[in-house]
Amino acid sequence: MKITVEDILLTIGENIVKSSLSVKVKTDKICEKITSMYQDIQQDTIFMLKCSDNTVYYAERANEMKPLIMITDASPSTFKDFEFNMPVIYINDFPNVANQLVKLYYGDAIDALNFIAVTGTNGKTTTCHMIGNLLTQLGEKVAIIGTMGVFDSHYNKMKFNHTTQTTPMYFEMGEIIDYFYRENYDYVIYEATSIALEQRRIDFIQNELAVFTNFSPEHLEYHGTMENYLNAKLKLDNLSKSNLVNWDMTEYRSIAKDDLYFSNQEETYYQYHAENSHIDIIIDGAKYCVHPTFEGGHNYINLATSMFALHKMDFDIEAIIQAAHVIESPLHRFQIIDIGAYTIILDFAHTALAVRESVNNALNYTDSIGKKLNTMITGIGLRGFDKIALTVDNLPDGVHKLMLAAEQVGYVDPKLIIKFMNQHLPDSYKKSVVLNGCSRKEGIRELLYATDSNNEVILLTGINEPQNFKGSKYDHDDQSYIEEILQIDII
Repeated sequence: MKITVEDILLTIGENIVKSSLSVKVKTDKICEKITSMYQDIQQDTIFMLKCSDNTVYYAERANEMKPLIMITDASPSTFKDFEFNMPVIYINDFPNVANQLVKLYYGDAIDALNFIAVTGTNGKTTTCHMIGNLLTQLGEKVAIIGTMGVFDSHYNKMKFNHTTQTTPMYFEMGEIIDYFYRENYDYVIYEATSIALEQRRIDFIQNELAVFTNFSPEHLEYHGTMENYLNAKLKLDNLSKSNLVNWDMTEYRSIAKDDLYFSNQEETYYQYHAENSHIDIIIDGAKYCVHPTFEGGHNYINLATSMFALHKMDFDIEAIIQAAHVIESPLHRFQIIDIGAYTIILDFAHTALAVRESVNNALNYTDSIGKKLNTMITGIGLRGFDKIALTVDNLPDGVHKLMLAAEQVGYVDPKLIIKFMNQHLPDSYKKSVVLNGCSRKEGIRELLYATDSNNEVILLTGINEPQNFKGSKYDHDDQSYIEEILQIDII
């Protein structure tokens, strides 16, 4: 389908407040592409510019690349004395216009695919990947979109422009969906963040199922209050035909559409009980036992949630259980690896609740093999000191050696983060071995040197990915860095 300038204008007509057409464009001109990333502007591209602190900068960059039209919700006064060499259309509702245009460009693809969305404070990534991997084992062609990137049905990471960390922006998401539609996929499983939901970035999708995992303080630097944070999460329910609710989270109970929710505390239709080496699940009174290929009680809970989700979508439970005995945990989600003489647990836990669960599961694992646990906990400068305090205040007892490190610091002084973390350490740690590192690399290196590889296991929590320091990003991967330190060539 060829989209013309006239099609664009007719679609968004009710939201147009002003046009600046000093540069003329024919209404029958074909609009080949639409994007909200100025870096993606090509010939005959529509550029959507959201009002922000960087509006003028982005407009200047776009003006150099000469899109067919720029559409923006910024005020015309924002560009005072600015000479455009492109037509500009001013609108009054960016999310509404963006969603309309995504449907105009990618409507056939959106209508053809089945979507499952996962939201919650923790476990979104793991649950998405487990649902996707289970579905693949069940014979479906599945794509997965989230924090780790975009994965195809062979679990290969795809190369898409993916500016946001988890849920892609409107047109990026549309392009990704369109690609998998053309490849004859059945399902797209994706993470729906509270920020994406608040910004209405996925309003154009109607999900077959929305999964609500858990709820605890997070992203308050954006939402301001827990009430706002919760209301953003709950928006996903209105975008979904059905939902699967964690009944143990009282905040989600109001949106349950039926009695098919799950719990580990009450007698509900779906129940789970995670043990050290297996997980017991109950579905409408019928009991099943699953022995996963991986470790970690929080991983087991995400697996149970994924199994319940597919059962609720009418997949056969026996086939689901068979698949659950085969799939692996996603990369860096309580992933246990041996590097040289060291046993390392890589876990992406970076919220207070996730870190506590990760440490508890690591303690259970090390107890089971007769070793002690050394752990790195990170203070994330980009997330604010209140979140750092929550993380440190709630550390479980039992860690043998503790590394406090700063990461993703942005423009925050790492030394201030480390000092703050030490001030919030529980009393039980103040007589233990506590180490400090002003960066993720320094923390890993010093903890590695302090570890007796024969008797101790290392747990690395936090954000194992490129690090943000004073506005720049530096490549980083824990496993590669440890191999570099130990000068090991892993085959």
